[in-house]
Amino acid sequence: MKATVSLNRILATLLIWAGSAGAQQPPAQALPPGMPDLSKARPAIHAFSAAEIDRISGASGLTDCFWVGTLSPTTFNILIPDTSLVYWITQFRLPVGARLEFKGQYPHGRYLSFNSYNPTGQPVDALNDQQIAPDAGSQNPFLPGAQRQVAKRDYTVRIEPRAMQAGVRVDPATRPGNTLFVPTDDTLYQVWMRVYVPDTGRDARGGVPLPSPVLTLADGKRLEGAALCSEIVVKEGAVKDFKATPEGLRHVFAVPGARAPHHPAQPAPVPWNAFFNPQLTMTNALINTPYEAVRARIDATRRAGFYSTLDNVYMSTYVDNRYGDALVMRGKAPRAPRTLKGAAVMDADVDLRYWSVCKYRSVADGAVDSCLYDEQVPLDAQGRYTIVVSTPAARPSNARADCGVAWMDWGVGDGIGNPHGGFVAMRHMLPHPNFANSLWATQKPGDEERALGDYYPATTYDSKAAFEARGCPVK
Repeated sequence: MKATVSLNRILATLLIWAGSAGAQQPPAQALPPGMPDLSKARPAIHAFSAAEIDRISGASGLTDCFWVGTLSPTTFNILIPDTSLVYWITQFRLPVGARLEFKGQYPHGRYLSFNSYNPTGQPVDALNDQQIAPDAGSQNPFLPGAQRQVAKRDYTVRIEPRAMQAGVRVDPATRPGNTLFVPTDDTLYQVWMRVYVPDTGRDARGGVPLPSPVLTLADGKRLEGAALCSEIVVKEGAVKDFKATPEGLRHVFAVPGARAPHHPAQPAPVPWNAFFNPQLTMTNALINTPYEAVRARIDATRRAGFYSTLDNVYMSTYVDNRYGDALVMRGKAPRAPRTLKGAAVMDADVDLRYWSVCKYRSVADGAVDSCLYDEQVPLDAQGRYTIVVSTPAARPSNARADCGVAWMDWGVGDGIGNPHGGFVAMRHMLPHPNFANSLWATQKPGDEERALGDYYPATTYDSKAAFEARGCPVK
């Protein structure tokens, strides 16, 4: 009976932590002896003021009166970002009968997308570069085999309110061309733009101006620039963070009977867990504990997380360098377009549009410490990689590119008091239809290695001395 009560208690608290609608807290007397009370673990949304947005993002020189905020390691380092891109944010209201469109130029980079979100930060719709047809006389440089450096690269994207279900992709047959839907849950709309991996020598915008909005009112009057911004933009609260308290997350990690000495990180071989939805991801903290069976009782439907994008799928693992100086990842690298040096043509013979590995802190400190993306990772003759994550002091002398090793900085730990901890995540973006071994192929928890095959990152810990003994190049 106590075991059942314990399972129910943990299940309910994890659902509450992840913000599941309707999840109810069990009565206090249901808490079994020794079980920490996790009721304080529920995360909260923090909306930044217009003054904070101006101070942090405005100083970057990357914003304007419409694209009011940015996420990046040097501006708002929140919400588990990737270091190879900048996220632009706008928030606005549309007058009744008004139409909004963006006039832009395709950036010189790896990827462009626009995403809309509901009031709770769940992704609702997405429009990526290949889905955006060019204006007359222009070309889309993101299509497979396209000329990437074309001079005429203009596009127009229209915004249209529509009743939407978060996380469910729009049937292409129902989408008007170049249209991004915003949900009708609220009259306050949020749209994000992402530009990945600008070509060398280009700025974060990919060497083009930010898209310019044009508002056409119901009476036909057109507004642009400052007049448009003063009419519809709502800067206050446009940038939001979503995180647990340090105290709450420590409670989540303090599972009675955890068998790993540095729980929630597990010793080698380090397990990777695909992201299906926030609730299931929180149960990763129950792996290798007496309550691991709870994971089988959580819905594994794939739903995106807070302000994520519909074009990526992720997996992650908790890490702790008390198991070894260096976390070592080895696997076969999916082929991705090589665009960084300004390639003339967009590669067509690829597996993924983009992949990366990042070291993060925790969901109570959503900052990124370091990342590597596909073009930054050296490969051997068989297309395999070796990635080492360590502190600078513990970095093996042969953890460098000319030895065939990519190195990442461990950073500050988990951001809530454990300098040894944190988690590592891998992203897979837009697999080619013929590539069967991406994270998109994961169907249920536990099938990550089966789905990825040779592309699964075998992950262990090593001492600095032992890794150096492998020599250069690393064998």
